[in-house]
Amino acid sequence: MKPLDSELPEKVLSAVRKDLSHAEHLPGEFYSSEAVLDREIERIFRQDWLAIGREEEIAKPGDYMAVDVVGEPIVVTRDEDGGLNAFSNRCRHRGVQVAPNGCGNTRRLTCPYHGWSYDLNGCLVGAPQMDKTEGFDVGDIRLGVLRVGAWHGWVFISLNPEPLPLEEFVAPLEGDVGFLQQGRCRIGATLVSTWDCNWKLVTENLSDPYHFRALHGSSFGPRIPIETYKFELRDRGGISASYDAAPQTPKGDALLGPMPWLSNYPPGLSVFGFMAPNMTVIGRIDEVHVYTVWPEAVDRTRVVLYHLFAEDHFGLPDFKEKSKIHSDYLAGVVDEDVWVAPMLQQAAASKNFKPGRMSWLEEAVHHQMRYNAERTFS
Repeated sequence: MKPLDSELPEKVLSAVRKDLSHAEHLPGEFYSSEAVLDREIERIFRQDWLAIGREEEIAKPGDYMAVDVVGEPIVVTRDEDGGLNAFSNRCRHRGVQVAPNGCGNTRRLTCPYHGWSYDLNGCLVGAPQMDKTEGFDVGDIRLGVLRVGAWHGWVFISLNPEPLPLEEFVAPLEGDVGFLQQGRCRIGATLVSTWDCNWKLVTENLSDPYHFRALHGSSFGPRIPIETYKFELRDRGGISASYDAAPQTPKGDALLGPMPWLSNYPPGLSVFGFMAPNMTVIGRIDEVHVYTVWPEAVDRTRVVLYHLFAEDHFGLPDFKEKSKIHSDYLAGVVDEDVWVAPMLQQAAASKNFKPGRMSWLEEAVHHQMRYNAERTFS
């Protein structure tokens, strides 16, 4: 790990332990220090369950998904029996990736360097020219196994060999947004964006209604009654909110109608759920959009936005046209946030900027800051 400013932990912890009415935003080093990011990756991202994609992306036997998770290449496979497996995407010979990043279908994961190949359960099944190596047994070797599980159609992995049971980890989010039944949804669109700021600035932004009317004044901001916005703060940094708001379309209308299992809910149904460290679920009467947030550098974050619609709606004759209106609108909202992101980061790195006091509307941001600081420094 990079050396940490010895005074920073106490500065940050003393700040976050103030109640909201007396709180200030945190010292910029919390967002600009590479040493802090190293600690967050080790103490948070390498310990928790992380949603890396949807089961529908690896639905058939032989399907695989290969992604980087905080610098670690991992691969998830669907084996011949339909089970999910997760492995370190590094050949057990010299560590080269055995699956290219992205999704595909194969019977074997093969290292492009020396040709070692593995089955869908990660077992070595071929190692050319190793027959003269004394004591070498193909049957003794397997890709590094990782924990894997699924919840409402989401695939989760953990780099921790002994994490909390997944069911326990997701229980607060299940209680808050489980009724959205994301397992009965499919991906309508996926948007990957790069935000030129620290990952915590992204998750805080997604939990911050204070900026809605200013930054998003020309999109959804005027439609959300922020004065009645009420958060429920959960253990382990979780956050929930329910409120009345128009659907996420240019005119605020539900183009596809309600998802069938939500037909008895009011048309303004809106729900928000955050599960630390990096998953935000936002549901409306007619769709669900989910952000996963991935630190790539202290000042660069990859954000994946999944736009989910009821599987029943995919058969509608105008689904493609109407879902695109939804997704294009959300992409415009993301652009508004991406625009301001580097300015937030520049302030965090500035020697002359002193963070200001917090608004009562930043209750969820305050909750996140406290949780992340205590995980990082305590």
